Amino acid sequence: MKKVGIGIDYSNICKDYNTSYLDRDNTDPATKKCMKQVLAWTQDFLSELLESFGYQIHHLHSSTSVKVEDVASKRFLFYSLEKEITLQSYIIQKEYVEYESLAAWETENSGGILIQNDEDGEGIYLYLDENSSEHQWILDKLQDFSLDEVPFHAK
Repeated sequence: MKKVGIGIDYSNICKDYNTSYLDRDNTDPATKKCMKQVLAWTQDFLSELLESFGYQIHHLHSSTSVKVEDVASKRFLFYSLEKEITLQSYIIQKEYVEYESLAAWETENSGGILIQNDEDGEGIYLYLDENSSEHQWILDKLQDFSLDEVPFHAK
């Protein structure tokens, strides 16, 4: 099945803040407020997604499940001027399947979702099978968001 990528920019969550200035080390009240909104939204969105499909979250190469809080965290979601950002991918599916690489996930995966952070810390990307029930659920859930279609690159 063809994979489709959905980009969720944090400006959909923080409507009154220029999200290109989010820095996880910034203590400015407006920045902290926006980051809290993004963290809470991500926690709620992922929790509902997992519950709706009976999914778990895993690293690409680890059978130990990951908590929603680990994905909905400053370290994963936001850039740091001092520490930069580590690009990470998580697999969201019913049970753990090991993939040798992102390219292997793209060709071998059927069902489930790959979530990645953005190198600039301005949003997250969800990759999944086009026209799947998960794809439709996300489009319905985020119908008020401006979503970006993003190509999948197995880096």
